[in-house]
Amino acid sequence: MPLEHLTCSVGLGGLNFPNDLREVRFLIDMHLFGNSRFRDACSSAGLLNIDGLTLQTDPDPTTAAMTGSAVVQFQNKIMRWSTDRCDGRVDPKGKTWTALTGAVGGGNIAPTDVTSALPAIGDALSNVGFKAFNQGTYKTQTLGYKSKGKDVTISQQGCFLCTMTMAATGIGRPTSVWPSGVLAKDLTPVHANDIAKNNQCYTPNGLNPFKLAPLLGMKIRRFGPNGANDGDEPLPADPVAQVDGHIGSGGVVAAHVDYKDKQSDDFTRGDHWVLITNKASDGAFRGYDALDPSGGATMGMSKNLAVNPRELGYFRKWLEDYNFKYLKGYLFGIPSPASTIERQGFQKNYRMVRYCLLSRS
Repeated sequence: MPLEHLTCSVGLGGLNFPNDLREVRFLIDMHLFGNSRFRDACSSAGLLNIDGLTLQTDPDPTTAAMTGSAVVQFQNKIMRWSTDRCDGRVDPKGKTWTALTGAVGGGNIAPTDVTSALPAIGDALSNVGFKAFNQGTYKTQTLGYKSKGKDVTISQQGCFLCTMTMAATGIGRPTSVWPSGVLAKDLTPVHANDIAKNNQCYTPNGLNPFKLAPLLGMKIRRFGPNGANDGDEPLPADPVAQVDGHIGSGGVVAAHVDYKDKQSDDFTRGDHWVLITNKASDGAFRGYDALDPSGGATMGMSKNLAVNPRELGYFRKWLEDYNFKYLKGYLFGIPSPASTIERQGFQKNYRMVRYCLLSRS
């Protein structure tokens, strides 16, 4: 299992707590596996043992010094920092830590560090955004549970899996259950599905996010109208303010949206998941950018219920009859021009009724 987070500095001049040291060495191994330039530099410096991949195994002062020396090589050869800038230290949430994880999320590392970066790590050093995935691409990969006694695929019911994967490409980090050499920027829904299957993250009712999130190197909190009855924390008094604060602190939000008209007691319960990545700045209505795994396009979300005819209709019914019950929406879809006409029709009906706060661990 991964650490909850990196608790202290590691490497030259670091505190080098054993668990933190193991975590950094694990990430170094991931880069050694996939980057011959880095591997050759570490080998020439005498930092590798006989198998050519792994640093010394016991977290003692000697190993800490060797790890710091490997970090120097990483900063110099991969991040392309000048020799006088390479300090051989990894700080929690610092630039070297982010580059080691391979995360691509906005705001991770200033683009000024990108100019001479190698392609293998270049994505991790820039604000290139989160990777988008179209669940419809994965028509043959089955999920780890059945629906009505039949296997289901990522294409059919994998929107939440894809949403979690998109989040992990930007704020997650490799853990011991990831394939060798796969960094955050390389993760795909197929990888995440295999991780979930191999680690019992599926239940008869679907994917358990509380088991999967830490395996993808993220922390998670889920909020919904049913509270503890559904494994959720109760919705706060102002969900939109909570979403704003979370995004402002560098997190992302998996939004459970309702868009289908159903004749049942839970007719406004969520039908689909999208990933809200950041605040938007283009227009009075579009307040957020989001990635929709149904098609893989960037769409908008708004705080203004006036953009959503379904929310307006439900609200008017409630004003006429206070016994009318529906799950209130808090953010509302702005269709993506890149989506199909059919999908745009769905997106304009999206109402966020439940959500997960996802954070870097």
